Amino acid sequence: MGGQGRGKPRPTNRGGSLKVPEPKKTAKASSGQILSPEEVRSDFDGCHVRADVMLERMRLEDGLMDFIQTMPLFLLCLLCFLVAISILSPAEETSAIHQHLEAHFQLEDVAAVKDVAGIYDFVKTFEIKNLDMRPTSTRYWCEHRYFQYLWDDHYAIPRTACSSPRYTSLGLQSAPAWSNDSTTSGHRRLGGGASSEATHQSPPCEDNDTAYQLEEDKNVTCHEDASHACQIDLGILLCPRTCGYCAPFEYEKMKRFGKPQVSLLPSVVYQSRLRETECHGYAALTQEQNYNPLLSLLPAMDGKKRGQILTCVDRSQKQSSEYALYMDCPEHTPSHRCVDGKVGIGLKQNFHGEPVYAEMLIESDKALTSMQKAGWIDIQTDTVSVSTMVYTEGVEMFTSLTVEFTFDYAGNVEGAVHMVTYRDLIRTAASNFAGCLATTCVGAFIALVSLVTYLCCHPDQYNLGLMLYAIISRLVLLIYPLILLISWSHQAPMSHEYDLLVGTFLANEGMDQEHVQHSLAEYFKVKGVIYEEAAWLERHRIASYVVLYVQFLQMVLAFNVHPRVAMLTSTVQRALHNMMHFFFIFAILFLMLAFMANFLLGGRIHLFGTFGSACSAQIRMLFGEFIYAEGVEMLSGTSLAMYWLYAISFMLIVFFTLLNFFLAIIVDAFVEVKEACGQLQCTKSFFSDLCSMTLSLHLQRKHRLPPRKKVIKYLTDSLETYNLQKGEEKAQNAKCPLVPARDFARDFGLTEEAVSHWLCRVESFSSMQVIHFQEFFSQETETKEIEEKEPEMEESTGVFNEKFDAVSINPDEIVAPAEPVKVTHI
Repeated sequence: MGGQGRGKPRPTNRGGSLKVPEPKKTAKASSGQILSPEEVRSDFDGCHVRADVMLERMRLEDGLMDFIQTMPLFLLCLLCFLVAISILSPAEETSAIHQHLEAHFQLEDVAAVKDVAGIYDFVKTFEIKNLDMRPTSTRYWCEHRYFQYLWDDHYAIPRTACSSPRYTSLGLQSAPAWSNDSTTSGHRRLGGGASSEATHQSPPCEDNDTAYQLEEDKNVTCHEDASHACQIDLGILLCPRTCGYCAPFEYEKMKRFGKPQVSLLPSVVYQSRLRETECHGYAALTQEQNYNPLLSLLPAMDGKKRGQILTCVDRSQKQSSEYALYMDCPEHTPSHRCVDGKVGIGLKQNFHGEPVYAEMLIESDKALTSMQKAGWIDIQTDTVSVSTMVYTEGVEMFTSLTVEFTFDYAGNVEGAVHMVTYRDLIRTAASNFAGCLATTCVGAFIALVSLVTYLCCHPDQYNLGLMLYAIISRLVLLIYPLILLISWSHQAPMSHEYDLLVGTFLANEGMDQEHVQHSLAEYFKVKGVIYEEAAWLERHRIASYVVLYVQFLQMVLAFNVHPRVAMLTSTVQRALHNMMHFFFIFAILFLMLAFMANFLLGGRIHLFGTFGSACSAQIRMLFGEFIYAEGVEMLSGTSLAMYWLYAISFMLIVFFTLLNFFLAIIVDAFVEVKEACGQLQCTKSFFSDLCSMTLSLHLQRKHRLPPRKKVIKYLTDSLETYNLQKGEEKAQNAKCPLVPARDFARDFGLTEEAVSHWLCRVESFSSMQVIHFQEFFSQETETKEIEEKEPEMEESTGVFNEKFDAVSINPDEIVAPAEPVKVTHI
């Protein structure tokens, strides 16, 4: 702070001859002490202050004042908005739920699925895991008459057992099988539990021999064919009396359900399909190829083929037929299954406007096996999805989990996992969410009115572009939370949708194919609503991200009020011109190399198989992740030489040269900004200057100092007048512009005491001499002396201003003013 060693004692004016006066005393004595207001007042008429340093400090304090006035309300609005969206979609809870689901369903294996057999295996494992998470599954309940509660002598604990022939016929366990001597033994001690009501009356316990004969296509009754009927699910549906599978059923709990996440229903697997079309090109020739009877060792090229060789598809059209597959009816096909000589496999459903062909995995082993035998996934399959719904107890969060497998032109399988978690806001969560959004809207409205009002009243005192951006950011914080609040209030609770989902099956009239398909159609209707609500949440998550990004940029601009925290934007601003040219060259070379890698090496190295994947691989190479790509070991000869030519070119041109060019541009711009900050004379650290605003505000109120924006305009006009008066050449040679303290008192209507305290306050923040003193002489004598010693005065005197009289300072003690650092603020 101190300017030690500066300043010399001022000689008195004796003998009547006018000499170039030297400073009477300096603002900072050799001891480093700052002048007190009393010392300034003692020679107030001879006191001058450096206009450039004063202007620097006033601009800084004006920006900090605006920062203090606008930032608290802005931060309050932003904080309330962050709390509101965190209540609606809590990231921590969502992450924990997704992490557990990924581990439970073994979703890390999705990427390893590469063919149709792998899809069936994954879906089978998926449903097994879904059963573990379903508290109403046979994992946790056993039919009362087959339930056994036993003492285990080996482990010295009670244990349960369930020997249900019905479970065996459903493929849920391997034993015991049904037999004519089946009994209803079992322990009866564990009755009771939660009470519930049946949605339908128990059906009569009678065999439906007619339906059984149609299904089996043979003239037998349930009783006559009991050994077969009671070991398949037809016996459960059509032969309950013979098999002993009569309602009502009562169940005992085998073990307690100990998971916080609940799956409500069996998994549903569905696919979208492509339309079949006529073959073209070589495929058409293949369809019509001849045969050679002499090729007896090459069946079936040695004979006529009754059917198409290939199935060609149109990838621009979706299949919309009633069933996914149509197969010829074989002998003994039940008449109600055979329509026009065809058996339909996989009934069509509608899911958010698109046709899908779905199966619910009620009997997962049977369903998946039948799908494999029928070729349910074939060349017309576009995507295959398996989906389930999960509820997380305690936090009221509902997760829609879907694993989707997509087929490309070559038949490759690409797996993807889609999880969207929706939270039902109930009780305090709902009120807190609405309250935070309402607070955000009110705060943003107040801030918006304040900014617009100030812009209208003082249009020339702000950067118009930055002010408009601030208005837009507040407008976004006003409009979007209002939209979010209104749209949220119209959303049905997800718990209601999940209840409807379960209700589609609890209200079912039966388990025959017709009723199951009806329930599946209702299931997809409800799932469509759930899909829309999940899509609504995802849209608002993206919109919230955009809103937060707008506020993020606003915060970056808001902190530009201080040069030392504005180094980021200042560096980018200085480097922007060079960066634009750099990125132009970089993009051309980067994309050209990616195309070369894709064109020359894509067929051999899968990392470069598509143009997009080649760009992705090059980005990883840019960060030094690899240089020896996977699959290079399979190359040889010319292909290997082409790869290493590409790799070396990329490393030399992009990695070593262009990347370091970019770093050099940034570093050079940062050095320039740092040097500019080092030349500031009246600026300390951000926190120090921010804390000092308390005393500055106290001083301004105590002495009724003028508004800073008015002082800034006053000093700016004075400096502009000085530059016009002295001319460009002399202005460049001048050491410093000074303004008399008396002018401040006169032009702003201040007392000497007020000006003295004000100037001493500015002096305390300056790293150089700000306050100067000199003698004053009469206008005529001063003018004559200056004209006689004009050459000498140009070297030894300070600055003349139209408001100044004569200025005499020691040129050795005054440094040239630093180039003003432009500080933008809102």
